[in-house]
Amino acid sequence: MHSKRIVVLYGSETGNSHEFAHGFSFRLHQFHFAHTFASMGNFPAVDILQCRYLFLICATTGQGDLPRNVKENSAGESKDTLWAFLKRKNLPKDFLSHVNVMMIGLGDSSYPQFNFAIRKLHKRVVDQLGAKEIFPRLEADELGMVGSNGGTGTGTEAVYFEFEKRALNCLLETFPYRKVHGERIKREPMVEDTFMQPDYKLCLSERNYQTLPISAGNQFIKNGKVIRNERITHSDHFQDVRQFIFETNGEDYEPGDTVAIYPHNTDKDVQSFLNSQPHWLHVADRPLQIEGVWKVHDRCFMEPLTLRNILKYHCDIMSIPRKSFFMKVWMFANDKSRLEKGEEQLIQQRDKLRQFAFDEDLDDLYDYCNRPRRSLLEVLCDFPSLKLPWEHILAYLPILNPRLFSISSAPSDPKIELTVAIVKYKTILRKVRRGVCTDYLQALQEGDTLKYKVQKNHLLKSQMQQFPVILASPGVGLAPMMSLIKSNFFKEVHLFFGNRIKSKDFLYQEQLENWNSTGKIKLHTCFSRDTLNSPSAKYVQDVMWEEGRSLADLILNRKALIYICGSSGKMPVQVRLTILEILKKWGGMSDSDEAEGYLRTMERERRYLQETW
Repeated sequence: MHSKRIVVLYGSETGNSHEFAHGFSFRLHQFHFAHTFASMGNFPAVDILQCRYLFLICATTGQGDLPRNVKENSAGESKDTLWAFLKRKNLPKDFLSHVNVMMIGLGDSSYPQFNFAIRKLHKRVVDQLGAKEIFPRLEADELGMVGSNGGTGTGTEAVYFEFEKRALNCLLETFPYRKVHGERIKREPMVEDTFMQPDYKLCLSERNYQTLPISAGNQFIKNGKVIRNERITHSDHFQDVRQFIFETNGEDYEPGDTVAIYPHNTDKDVQSFLNSQPHWLHVADRPLQIEGVWKVHDRCFMEPLTLRNILKYHCDIMSIPRKSFFMKVWMFANDKSRLEKGEEQLIQQRDKLRQFAFDEDLDDLYDYCNRPRRSLLEVLCDFPSLKLPWEHILAYLPILNPRLFSISSAPSDPKIELTVAIVKYKTILRKVRRGVCTDYLQALQEGDTLKYKVQKNHLLKSQMQQFPVILASPGVGLAPMMSLIKSNFFKEVHLFFGNRIKSKDFLYQEQLENWNSTGKIKLHTCFSRDTLNSPSAKYVQDVMWEEGRSLADLILNRKALIYICGSSGKMPVQVRLTILEILKKWGGMSDSDEAEGYLRTMERERRYLQETW
């Protein structure tokens, strides 16, 4: 069977859809199904003509939008992508009638446009272009999902495993046999402990390299020079928030756009990772080359290409390992030379790693990895029986992806300003955890360089400017609001800002109060742990309720926009519920259905915007 007949495509913003798609691709390989695996943006549009079975796994991002890697390829180009092709108006209604399709959407119901992306794909691919559904579309919800994995916090896996079972059963029923050397044999899965070698690997090279790491460079990734890295919360406050400014050669961006920062791991963590695999040490700094076909990622390789540089700049060695990591490496638990109890301990470790790899009940994996936020490095230290082949690290270690930050500066400013909360906390292991990117940013000094890329979000439209705007932004959710206010995009701004203690974490206090006194904005604040300065309101929704009458007038009579930004979870849900109650009490709406209908219309018309993380 040709690999183009079965296609697995994903659209992913945070990596979850990619993880599930990768797991599904792994299962197809186990059953000897040749197939194509790619992001939707990287899939050649012309190949859809040869496709017969299409499996789509897609998340929703932003305001019900498709992920960037659906609309663009790795080079950031959108013109010739599959999605651009499928949107052509001259395609016949039966254009995809030769394709059997199965879809799963990953969403978060705290967002108003829950799973809009997969619904948009379904409408075009199935309803308008005639693809045939193998099974009805599945949709997973990260919040409140009840299922076999509900205890892990999301339960999304329960829906994915249903997708996997249905898809595999369909293919196995359709193609129960395969050909080997011209002989037709029953399709059976590979032996579990078989390592499926990719089409590429690392090998030693005789080339001479430069002594310093220099990026081979994606043209969209640029260098910035740090000119300020200043803490803006009180020194004795538990949360370190930074005003971070770097110099550019001039960037074209709008309020609501983000910047991708490309971090790297610390030399200390890289050395610890190498030490966990002693057989790697003798090749750690020797020049390497890639043998075979390697699909280039967003961040090109740093030269010289060595194991140490790959671990430092390209592999997310401090990330929490996903199930797919264990699926790929558990069979390498075969080294008892570093085990005190020898063979007995080896069997125990091998069994536990295999359990993490294949059990559908993910409670043990969640308790071991997610709850304590255990890193890949710590896993290798916990399981010294793992003797991993360095030649294949690009296949089993996750890529170190950039982190996105909202821009706080005005578009007219040649510098880019960020408002960054430094991630630092303790878990049940009582060990300090740090965010890879914020730890990297925190350590940068004035004059240092960093790598970045501006990403357009197209959040605001010019026709919005004539209306007032209501901004709800607790904590560092204030970041994009600062850009919006500085840009004078809206003529009337009502800002609701909340944090914990006024004297400790009132971000940009002087600037905001000055804007309020001059009439540039109308500022409303609350502080959840400061009864002196915020006696009646703890959270932004409380202050919004206190201002309910005026907000109802702004929303209903003056067509104000609402823009919410901050942490996901309870905040956006509570703010939305508060607005519903405001519409009922002061907006003359008789019941919840009428208020809900009005809010849904606002969302559809992009008068209600939400950016949470």
